Amino acid sequence: MEHSRLYELLELPDEVIQELNAYAGTKKDRFRISREDLINDKEIVEKLDKMISDHVGEDPDGIKTLWEDLNIAILSFGEYQKKGIPVSIFTDTMKFCTRFLSEHHKTYGCYRFPWGWWFPRQLSLREYRIGALEYEYEKEECIQIHIPSDADLSPQSVQSSLSLFQDFCRQYYPLWENLEMRCESWLLSPALKNILPDGSNILAFQKLFDITETDYGSTAVLDWVFPGFHDISENLPENTSLQASMKRYLIEGKKIGWSKGILRE
Repeated sequence: MEHSRLYELLELPDEVIQELNAYAGTKKDRFRISREDLINDKEIVEKLDKMISDHVGEDPDGIKTLWEDLNIAILSFGEYQKKGIPVSIFTDTMKFCTRFLSEHHKTYGCYRFPWGWWFPRQLSLREYRIGALEYEYEKEECIQIHIPSDADLSPQSVQSSLSLFQDFCRQYYPLWENLEMRCESWLLSPALKNILPDGSNILAFQKLFDITETDYGSTAVLDWVFPGFHDISENLPENTSLQASMKRYLIEGKKIGWSKGILRE
């Protein structure tokens, strides 16, 4: 696959493509990793972001790192083809970078990619987006469910994703099929019952899990509900009903936190 075709599949913004091409035109040596190491060497994959960072040097906007990641994604695509996994799943999975680029631009007015540390999961074929949700294989212990910011959390959409993932496992990864499925997110916080209405898709999603732990000291919810804001104050926006109700809740000194849960049978 050519880089231009990959950029087209991922629907990368034109401005980002120009920056990627500019880097490609000046970089003489590419970061190298074999397809075998990418798929089979867990230790290398865990160090991959640091190895790429050391290779590209100063990279304030993350575009150099993104180019190297996408260059590796072409190797990943070859592995998808080898396994017979549809191009649509490859595209949906790798588009996580497009989503974060666009969200950063919406919040800060510029394109930046500080998420290179997450990309090895997708590149090494350990994480896939299937329908609304993402699923990550974790060291023969469990499948970790991740919730993309653009996920449709309606019960029908969530059930469809879970069902499609089971079909995916049966066809491509039979050893994953019976692993415990876990999730960590502010979306699982029991506190949300105090601010969300009956019939909320988020509350319906919560009911699929047994909550095992909640860290009420975490303020990570701000990154997801109030992007660009890092402190609880009257300055928090109220552009959505969720923001408005959560802002009042937080200013009163109450906590949302971060919860862990296990998907019920």
